[in-house]
Order: sequence, then C-alpha cells, then structure tokens
Amino acid sequence: MVAVPRPSPPILVLSAVAALSACAVVAWAADDVSTTPEGRILHRRLPPSTGGSAGPPVFVYDPRRGGSLPLELQRDGQSLPAPGGNPEPAPGEVIYAHDGATGPAAPPAPDAEAPPDAPSAEAPLASPPGEVDPFGARMDPRQSLGSRALPDRDTEKEGTLGYHAVFDPSVVPFKRNRALDTVASDGSLALGPQRFEIVRPTGNHGSQDHEVFWGSVLVEGRPGEDIPLPSVAPSARILSYETTPKTAVTFVRDQADNFYIRTTAPGRFRLIFLTDAPSSYFGRSVPLGHTVRDIPPELRPRPHADYAARARKVAARLGLEASAPYDQLLGALVKHFRDFEPGDPPPESDDIYTDLALGKRGICRHRAYGFVVTAHGLGIPARYVFNEAHVFVEVWVPGRDAGWMRVDLGGGAERLVIQGTEDKLRHHPRGRDPFERPEPFARALAEGQSSAGATHVEGLPPVRRAERSAPSAARGTAKPLSGGALLPPPVSRRQERPDLRATRTSLELSDALVFRGDALEASGRVLDAAGRPVTIGSVQVLLMDGPGGRALGLLALTTVDASGRYSARFQVPADQRPGGYEVIAEFLGADPYAASRSP
Repeated sequence: MVAVPRPSPPILVLSAVAALSACAVVAWAADDVSTTPEGRILHRRLPPSTGGSAGPPVFVYDPRRGGSLPLELQRDGQSLPAPGGNPEPAPGEVIYAHDGATGPAAPPAPDAEAPPDAPSAEAPLASPPGEVDPFGARMDPRQSLGSRALPDRDTEKEGTLGYHAVFDPSVVPFKRNRALDTVASDGSLALGPQRFEIVRPTGNHGSQDHEVFWGSVLVEGRPGEDIPLPSVAPSARILSYETTPKTAVTFVRDQADNFYIRTTAPGRFRLIFLTDAPSSYFGRSVPLGHTVRDIPPELRPRPHADYAARARKVAARLGLEASAPYDQLLGALVKHFRDFEPGDPPPESDDIYTDLALGKRGICRHRAYGFVVTAHGLGIPARYVFNEAHVFVEVWVPGRDAGWMRVDLGGGAERLVIQGTEDKLRHHPRGRDPFERPEPFARALAEGQSSAGATHVEGLPPVRRAERSAPSAARGTAKPLSGGALLPPPVSRRQERPDLRATRTSLELSDALVFRGDALEASGRVLDAAGRPVTIGSVQVLLMDGPGGRALGLLALTTVDASGRYSARFQVPADQRPGGYEVIAEFLGADPYAASRSP
C-alpha cells in the first residue's frame, strides 16, 4: 500500500505522505500497522490468504522415496527444486573446513589485471580464525573466516570480487559467512568470548512471516572441530537437512549468531539443508518512541573505553546524542555512512577510526567498520558481517517485533563474478529499506551498482524463473509481478518523428494512500508545447518496477477529451508483494502529436 508522488530528483520515500503532483510512486508495506508521528494510520497488513506472497510455503515430497527433505519448495508462485547431492565441488565452489573456507577465487577477465591484494585462483580463501594481523594491516577479512577486522587506509575502488552462491533463492551479496560483535582495545572489530548453543532442526513447518531458502555446501569434516557454516540471517532456523554420504552432524551457533556444524567422523560430504528467517530481517520500518534504554541488557554493546570515548566524539560531530530517539539515531548513522565514496584516503592522524568515520572515503569495509564503532559508542547493538565479496552491517531494532535487521551501506568495485547461480533465483525481500539514500549511494544504485557496490556484475540470478528463458521484450508480454499476478503488456507508443508536435503529460492519483486490492483513479492532462490541450489520442497508465525501472504491465488505458483531460479507474493488484513501484501515464501519440510520459 501507499501511493505517494516522487519528488525531483527521483528519491523514493515510502514512509512519508506528500502532496500529489506530476507523478506517483505506489508502495505496499509489510508491517502490521504503520502510523505517522501524529498517530494517523497509514496502512494495515492484509489478512493472510491461501495464495500469493502472504501464504506459507508448500513443501512437495516424493511419496515413494520419503526422506526428511522435500523434492521442492513452492512459494510466491515459484517452484524451487531441491539441490543435487553431488559430493564433488562445483566450479568456483568453496569448501567449508574447521579453519575457514577454502577453494578457488573467481578469476578475473582474461584481459584484466587482478587487484594487487586479490588472492590468486590457487590461493585458499582462509586463514586460521585466531590469527591476527599487525595493527594497521589490511582490515579486510573477507577472504577468510577470521575473527578480527583491522582498519586500513586503502579506500580506493576495488577491482574484481568473487562470490559463490550457497542459497536458493540467492541472497547475493549478503551471505553471512562471519559476524563480528566487539570493539577491542586496539580498535579492531572482533568476535567476543564465544558461547555456543545447539540448533535443533524444527521440521518443515514454514510460516507466512518467514522466508525459506535451500542451502548447499561442501564440508570437510573433522571430529572435535566447529566448522563455520554460512547463513541467511542471525535468527535463521534449520528446518531439515541431509548429507551425502551419510554423516552424523550437529548444528551450533555462537553469541554473534555465527553458525557451525560439528561432525563425529572425518571426510568430505555435501550438506543440503532447508533454512528460514524472519522477513523483517531483510527490511522493515524502525518503530517510533524508543531509545537505547529499550535495548535488552544482554545485547548492549560494551566497547573498550578508549574507543567508546572516540565514538561519542564522532557522534557529537555528527550532531548525535545517545538520548535521542532510536529511529533518528539509526537513520542518521545509516545516512552518514552511506554517504561515503571510494577515493584517496582522508588526511591521516594517529586515530584511523576518526579519520575514516569523518573523512567519508572508502568502500564497504570502511563504511561498516566506522558504522559499528560509532553505533557501539551510542549504545546501539551492531555487527560487522562479511563474506568473500562484501561487508554489511546488522542492527538491533527494538519494539514489539524486536530483532536484527540487515543494512547495506554500499561499497565500490569494478566487477563482481558470481558463481553457482545457474539453477538459482535471486531473493527479493518482502520488506523495504527504510533508510535515506544520500546522493552517492543513490547514484551508485542508479548506475547498476546493486551487488557489493560493483559496477559490472556477472552471474546475477534472475528474480523469477521465467526470466531465464527469454527477455520479456522478446516475448512481447509483461513480466509477472513478484506476487504472481500478470498484467497486460504495455501498448506500443507512436514512433518519434521530427515533424510531430511535442507534448507533455501530467498525472495525479485519487488518494495518497491505497490498500492492495482497492480501486485507484488516475487522471491528468495532455498539452502541447504551447500549453494548448491535445484533443485526440490515448493514454495508458503503467506500473513500473521502481523509479526508472521497466514496465511491469498495463493498469489502465483511456482516451483524452476535448479539453485534453483523461481519467481511468483501476484496481491495485491484490497479490502484489510489498515494495516500491512507480506509476506513470504515457500519451501514446496521435498525428500530429508526439508521445510523452508523465515526469
């Protein structure tokens, strides 16, 4: 739900209500209830249904074979078959062992040079978890599963990054290989004293507020050792699993919600498992009316005193105090650290944390490092989370539905090579990112840098399985909506000719707020360059995949009247997944007038 106009420049703000103008953005929210600061209800969650995105997952079994794992998982109109159990590594696949993950890195292009600090294709992607580099060395632990991240001043854009997809749907580039939760005395981020708990499989009982994923990893078993295991979220559950060859295993996790697997026999095996996680982890609103005092005592960060003092000084420079409302603190921190750009390092002093935090230079690891130290100084639980290609953060959100939430701060790389996605789909979160996108972050997204901040991405899986066969333009039909609906395809507009008169088209919506399944009216006017009404021709109203995105399909088709006005009433798709979608009006053109779109 919620329809709001998009201001210029195009910035999508889903949590605010603004006056209607030339164009509009439609969003359907995922929270139960959202209100304005004055208490006005913006939306309520639709009641559960048996189909579409609101229903629970369906597990399909083979009645003859039996087994704990289903043949496939069905949800949101998609079918995700179980991964194969081949115990041999796939191309580019890493092997998870007691001392980290080893395996080939994604190779650079034949005519490209690998960045100086990139591992060779033969080098292991691991170092012993307890190994600590001298202070000031490279802080990037991504090519290992180490337990410490040290700051550095290498703030330039990176070259080629490699990533291996473990989950289906793929959460690329947000696989959780390791999370660090402590600010140590030397300013490094570390894994605090470990406390382990056993994670027992719950059985294949999915729920509508959780999202389910297949996982497939190769494990090098070693009795008596905890083997790191990737996860999709800190609060993920293990539903069921199988191993090939058969191996007895136990799942555990530590206080930072890093997952591990324990075995009783040596040897390599394939682990196939079903896991799920709360939808709120992937995107949600931050509730109002809370402060850091609402953080549970066991989650309150305890940074080293020296760095706690430095963090409070940095926060003061940003105009932040720990007593401020929680949503304002979190929003300001995300905005500041998203405002970084790759480039020359900031002026150097003897305090690298302050230099990085205030210098606003760097890529994913610098942003995440500065964010976590500053957040801990303000009393906000935050974690530094990484895999072989990207670093992001997790923050604790208090309130009735309290829990961890993933936050991407951006990055900077020339190229990301993703392997292992041939049989996978890309995860499309139901929730939304509630935070502001400052200009550098928004520009990077507009330029296509949506995966680890990489400009060029290879191997990115599609959101829907139909996208593998042929592009929608070649099929001549609209793409299915992410909730499973299919709108009619857009009507072809008149081709441009130099002798046609220029036109301009406006658009207004009948209401700034709308529930899924409700009716909505679009209206506007078509004028020529001199401001005279265009009295002939048709206007189509299109649903777009976000600002500047592709057309998902036709909502309405109508004609202009003698004053150049048009209006159309249509129903918002009831099964559309929550998210942001732009609505535009397009005049199709008619001699002697050229086609035009609403701004």
